[in-house]
Amino acid sequence: MNGKVTAIVFASLAGFLALGDRYVMSTLYNQLMANYLLTSTVIFSFLFSSFYVGYTIFQIPGGRIARRFGPSKVIGISLIAWSILFLILPITKSFVAAIVIAFFMGLAQGPIFPSVIFLTRLFFKDSQYARASGIVTAVGDLSPALIPFVTLGLYYMRVDVALPFLFFGFVGIAAGIILLLLRMSYTSSQEKVRWSALLGKRYMMFGISFLVYDYFFYMIFTWYPYFLKERFAIESNNLLYGPLPWVLMAVGSLVFGLFMDKINRDVLLSEIAYGIIAITLVGMAVSRSSLMFLAFVIVSLFFLDPILLASWRLSTRLGGENSSSFVGGWMNFWGNIGGIIAPFFVASLIDIYGISRTFLISVAVPIIGLVTWIYMARWEPDEK
Repeated sequence: MNGKVTAIVFASLAGFLALGDRYVMSTLYNQLMANYLLTSTVIFSFLFSSFYVGYTIFQIPGGRIARRFGPSKVIGISLIAWSILFLILPITKSFVAAIVIAFFMGLAQGPIFPSVIFLTRLFFKDSQYARASGIVTAVGDLSPALIPFVTLGLYYMRVDVALPFLFFGFVGIAAGIILLLLRMSYTSSQEKVRWSALLGKRYMMFGISFLVYDYFFYMIFTWYPYFLKERFAIESNNLLYGPLPWVLMAVGSLVFGLFMDKINRDVLLSEIAYGIIAITLVGMAVSRSSLMFLAFVIVSLFFLDPILLASWRLSTRLGGENSSSFVGGWMNFWGNIGGIIAPFFVASLIDIYGISRTFLISVAVPIIGLVTWIYMARWEPDEK
């Protein structure tokens, strides 16, 4: 394989496994609770919180490490480290030990996406970056469509909670070892962006912008199964309603990747996308048909794609190629804050106002996102 193909393959696989391993934990939450002798889902949620704390705090340092030692090497070591911990997670019977393991899993996985952003940027110039990152994100988007079925299939083969963890853990270790053996060439270069620069207006607004993106993504990702069950009595493992939104979101990543490289109007597309997403939230609020609700969810996720791809490319433009992992870590740090906030805040809104009003209140989220991109439009003078 040539360098570009190798970069895309392993960046995509790393992204798929990084998201996929979390879906394994989510899919088998009942079995894991039984394994740890828990009866409260609130207590069990600390397992995820512990992971995301470790994952969030290592985003920026992880980006710095990727620039210094090379993204492929960091991805390989990260894959091996978190996959080993992933193997151990269901074996321990102590929930306290599981929380500690989850925290270090988050630390180990922290450098992945900053490194993936950097690795992709090293092999693809700016005018090709959207299509390359579109392929990477499309593979990741397929995780929620495929992982639950694979996980449950492995579980029911032996009725053993450890088997899916063993399978995906060994896949991750093997991928990490292969990536390290490939020895993809990289020459360390001087960092152009200093830590203090991250507190400037540009980087702060960029961070807030990605917080808004991830807030909305995790709102749908976390609560979509709940919305289906509570409003329409449909389970999330339904072959139509479960995977279809994520499959079409993956298609959107590919389509928008090609389109955005061709027209070079990332800001305009992001602004239009947020306007459409605001409309879909109103549609979700008033939908009385499950198929209509599904259609609005599909459209909202589909139009998240250009915002994500534009954000990834902007992270490589703000500080230049050599600082793309560092700025990407800053971007993901803010995004993870949005991802941590969203599930709890949305749950509180549902408890107080109900599902329909929560959707209407949430229209404020894409509006804020639209405002951030209007502000950031002044940074893209080369778009035409």
